[in-house]
Amino acid sequence: MLHSGKLLLVGVLAVGAVCSGCTNATELLNPSFVEALGVTDQSVASLPDDAPAVLVAVENRTDRRITATLSWRGANDVTESFTFRRMFEGSRLAQAVVCPVTELTLGDVNNLDAVGVTVRLGDGGGNDPFVEVEPFGVLLKDDVNFNCGDAVTFVVQSSSTTRSGYQIVAYIQRARE
Repeated sequence: MLHSGKLLLVGVLAVGAVCSGCTNATELLNPSFVEALGVTDQSVASLPDDAPAVLVAVENRTDRRITATLSWRGANDVTESFTFRRMFEGSRLAQAVVCPVTELTLGDVNNLDAVGVTVRLGDGGGNDPFVEVEPFGVLLKDDVNFNCGDAVTFVVQSSSTTRSGYQIVAYIQRARE
């Protein structure tokens, strides 16, 4: 999806360049902006691999709707987060997190005991009863667990070994070198 979005951006720029008489669509943009996108004359950056971001996904392998919160520490030690609300059963959603990313987790990078996932027991509405999944509790670190360009997928699945009946596991897909 990120790959297609960049292709669309380059396509729109190309049409604009043709209309304005430019021969190269990237001439219309600030060179550092084009470089940050990973777009050059003949290539498009993709994740996982060569884009300046970490692709962080949540996959719902339960038979219920879930809400999941990603949290990461970026430039200047600033903490940011993104919440996927009411993810359908069997769905997978992702967020591209622009590097630098020094730490990330499903939950809260400042409190590894914080709940990162709730499982809705009703039809997925805001007033449904829910179960809090045990915290992931692991702080994934840059240059240890992942690098810029990698993809990290957090999977929420059923479990017979946890009190909530669900667990979180993480998979890391390394960028090609």
